[in-house]
Amino acid sequence: MVLAGILKKLLFGKAFSTERGRIRLFGRMDWIMLPSRALAKDIQMMGEKTGEDFLYKLGYEGAKEGARELIKYMGLKPKGGWVTQKAVLSLLEFLGYGRPKFLVAKVEKDGHHRVVFHVRDNPVVEHAARMYGAKSKVCSWFMGIYAAHGEMELGLRNARLRENKCICRGARYCEWETKW
Repeated sequence: MVLAGILKKLLFGKAFSTERGRIRLFGRMDWIMLPSRALAKDIQMMGEKTGEDFLYKLGYEGAKEGARELIKYMGLKPKGGWVTQKAVLSLLEFLGYGRPKFLVAKVEKDGHHRVVFHVRDNPVVEHAARMYGAKSKVCSWFMGIYAAHGEMELGLRNARLRENKCICRGARYCEWETKW
């Protein structure tokens, strides 16, 4: 992706820096890095104790707040459409949240929509597939994350993703869909 290349240049151009043991984006926004296998274990453990709906909501609420910060610190336009969405998706890809490919992306001005996309190359989901197989709960968390970003940056209304295919169930990619 072109924007992933831009983000890599930002990384090397000091957009990401370390200050007092912190990773900072543009010197303003704190970031952390986690091993993907450990994150898969943590998400799975939470999902087994609290259920997939809780994981979805946890991912959604966290990503909604994260999207607000990205919009603010990166100077993006809320509900800014595909340019804003591309910037955020490139950042999520750069950070290891997977590489989405849109198959259907119809969004009306009032927020009604139908969006179908594949996500590949998510190391957390790949570890979950190896460790838990079809019993994995990890994708619920990521679906919440992507739903929140769809609402915040694309202007989708009532974006509730459902899973059509999953790496953890033997597919080559996760396929997620939302319509309203």
